Amino acid sequence: MLPFDPFVQRLIVSARLAHEGAIMKRFVAIVVCLFLGTSLATANNHDAFMEGAKKERELTLYTSMTVDQAQRLNNAFTAKYPFLQINMFRAVGERLLTKIMTEAQAGRFGFDVVQSAETQGYFLKKRGLLGRYQSPEVKNLQKGFADPEGYWAAIYMMPNVIAYNTRMVKRNEVPVSDDDLLNPKWRGKIGMDGTKPEWFSWKLRRMGQEKGLAYMKKLGAQEFRLYSGLTIITGLLAAGEFPLVLNTYVHNAEDAKRKGAPVEWVAQDPVFTKFQPIGVGSKAPHPNAAKLFVDFMLSDEGQKIIASFGRVPTRRGVPTTVQGLEKLNFVIDEFSAGDDFNKSYEQFRNIFGTAK
Repeated sequence: MLPFDPFVQRLIVSARLAHEGAIMKRFVAIVVCLFLGTSLATANNHDAFMEGAKKERELTLYTSMTVDQAQRLNNAFTAKYPFLQINMFRAVGERLLTKIMTEAQAGRFGFDVVQSAETQGYFLKKRGLLGRYQSPEVKNLQKGFADPEGYWAAIYMMPNVIAYNTRMVKRNEVPVSDDDLLNPKWRGKIGMDGTKPEWFSWKLRRMGQEKGLAYMKKLGAQEFRLYSGLTIITGLLAAGEFPLVLNTYVHNAEDAKRKGAPVEWVAQDPVFTKFQPIGVGSKAPHPNAAKLFVDFMLSDEGQKIIASFGRVPTRRGVPTTVQGLEKLNFVIDEFSAGDDFNKSYEQFRNIFGTAK
C-alpha cells in the first residue's frame, strides 16, 4: 500500500489522536494532583495551626485600627475560634513602633500579630521583628499588596483625601489642586495630622526636591492646625473647629459620615495611597494563633467586615460601601519609602511645626 492510501491515513490520524489523548490525560492528572496536593497541604496546615492554637489559648495583637472596629474583627475571630482569647494593645504610627522597639531592646517580644501602616511594617521587617508567613489567602489579594518574601500582607488600603465640614464649606469651594491650597483665605483654617510625613515625602519625590521644598514652604505659611491622630482631627472637623482637613484617609471621613457628622471628602489627582500590612512577630509567643488570625483578616469574611467600616479592602471581589472610588487615580506608596522617614519627618516639622 502507498502512504497516501485513505485507510492508512485514517490509521495514522487515529494513532496520533490516541497518543495526544493519552498525553492530555496525563497532563490533566498531574494538574489535578497538584491542585489536590496544594489544597490538602493548606487544609493540613490549618488543622495543625488549630491544634497548636488550642494549646496556646491566646494571642496578643498590636494594632493601629480604631478600638471599636478592631474589637468587631476580634469578636468575629473568637466566634470562629472560641478557644482563643485576644489581648489587644492599640496605638498609632510612631508610638506603636516605639513600644515594639523599646520592648525588643529589653529582650521582650510580647506581640504575636502587628497591624499598622506600611512605614512601621518596613522598619519592623528591616529590624528582623517580623517572621515569614505566606498565608494561603495572599493569592486572593490585589497585586502589590503582599510582600514577595512573605513577611507581610496588606489588609486594606488608605487613600489620602481632603475632608471638609459641609456646614462650613460648599463642595465647589473646597481647594483641590496644589495651587488652590495656597489661597490666603485658608490660612489657619486647615487641620492636619502632624505625625504623618509620608504624603510630604511622596510629594517631594514626585515634584523633585528643590521644587517640592519650595512649594511646601509656601504651604507651611498657611499655618495649619496640627494634631496627633486622624480620629481626633476628624472629630474636630465635624465639631466645626476648622472647615478642612488635608491628608485624612477615606475611611476616617466615611466613618464620620456614617455616624451622622457633617463631613464629606474630595480627592486630588493622583491620590496618594497608603496601606496597612499585617504580620506575625518573628518571636511570637503564640505563632499558631497568630497565623490563624492573619488568615482570618485576609479571608473573605474578614475583608467584608473591614469593608463595612468604609475602609478599602485589598482582597479582589470584595465590594466596598465607599462611593466614587472607581474614578480615582491611585498611586500606592512604596514600601521602601520608609528609608527616608526620619529625614522627611524632620523636614516636615521644620516647615509645618509639631503636633499638639
